[in-house]
Amino acid sequence: MRLGAAIGKMRGGGYKATPQRMAVLRALVEEQHQSLEEIRARCPEVGLVTVYRTLDLLGSLGIVRRLDLGDGARYELAENHHHHMICESCGDISEFEECPLDPERLPSGRADFEVRAHSLEVYGRCGACR
Repeated sequence: MRLGAAIGKMRGGGYKATPQRMAVLRALVEEQHQSLEEIRARCPEVGLVTVYRTLDLLGSLGIVRRLDLGDGARYELAENHHHHMICESCGDISEFEECPLDPERLPSGRADFEVRAHSLEVYGRCGACR
């Protein structure tokens, strides 16, 4: 999801594209898998509470995905379905799109639960760290 699509989705949800929200979106477009501190460093004119609220709003609209990759929360634009391989040594994060999970085969023990999404993180060592 690029900036134009994210703005359209935000406005479609009834929210304004304020300068603060735009700054956070631009920061997310620059790089995936950022921590809150990294996002904040890219838009220092936006207050910390506003960054938190903006990330929550963008997450609820399906524009941003919050990830926990072992070193705290990280954020990325929710562009496409993909998963992550994380190097436990250097922290490098790479993405892969081929999904080994079949949603139809997930446990269906609760009739009142509808699967909408899933994530998969694979931990190991990258080629440079082996």
